[in-house]
Amino acid sequence: MFNLVKNELIKIFKRKNIYILFLLALIIIFGYNIFEKSINSNLNISEQYVRSYNQDKMYLENYETLKIKEEYSDILERVNLEKYAIENNIRYNILLNTENKNAILPSDARILLMKFFNNFDIIIIFFIIYLASTIIYEEYNNGTVKNLLVKPHRRSSILFSKIITTIFVTLFTAIIIILFQYIIGGIIFGFDSYSLEAIRYNHLTQNIDVINLVYYMLLIFVSKLPMYLLVIFTSLLLSVFINNIGINILISLGLYMVTNLGLLFNDITKYLFIYNWDISKYIFGNAETVNGSINTPIIISCIWLILITIILFIRFNRKDIVNE
Repeated sequence: MFNLVKNELIKIFKRKNIYILFLLALIIIFGYNIFEKSINSNLNISEQYVRSYNQDKMYLENYETLKIKEEYSDILERVNLEKYAIENNIRYNILLNTENKNAILPSDARILLMKFFNNFDIIIIFFIIYLASTIIYEEYNNGTVKNLLVKPHRRSSILFSKIITTIFVTLFTAIIIILFQYIIGGIIFGFDSYSLEAIRYNHLTQNIDVINLVYYMLLIFVSKLPMYLLVIFTSLLLSVFINNIGINILISLGLYMVTNLGLLFNDITKYLFIYNWDISKYIFGNAETVNGSINTPIIISCIWLILITIILFIRFNRKDIVNE
């Protein structure tokens, strides 16, 4: 098994496309940080918080009358964070999810690191889909899978090695891309803000949570793992049914976009894995999850993961690989 995984890793890191994707990720993150730096303002942050708080408080008090399109929970989150910033004389941006467009709060390296998954999750997802869609397909396309079957390797061992490899490379990729943001953000905005703590409004407890920044990033990263695993197994499953990388990537990305945009969500589809795989939204709650338990999405994700895995192994073992 170790040799199978080792060979898979060698084959992956020999691909030029992998390094091109890393370069594109670096350029995107660098460009985003430069853009955020360019729109920074030297306005008095304390005054901006007061201005934003007064306006958002008025929005909350007259929400139904004004017929505001923005979610009530988003404004409520801002009001509580703005109030906390004013009371504690905070002079940096702590509004992670939304900002009042009439009040300018500059970014720093810490807030951009906290926003990493909001802004760049799609990059990690694309890496995952590309890897999972090609790791089996290229064996068929190049005919190299026949060499594996000639040797005393069970098909289940071959597939398991590819799964382990994809998971390992996914974790490696996510960590590298997070480090891109950490380093680029630190260079452009300064590393000092990383000493500050992460501040979030908790919709579940209706309190302000103050968390160590490293612990916060680790917490969100771990809560994203069910989604990454389900994307891996879904893309692998598609690759053993559809011998077309382009179609596999489009379908997998389509599932992610449907989830991200909240499309086709109803009382029936809410039990699909794509609407339950992002556990991170249950950590602090939001309009969608404030009345829900984190146990439900975890159970649903586990059930779907087991089901997809069983189908994947059955299909791979029955597929006429030798004659592909």
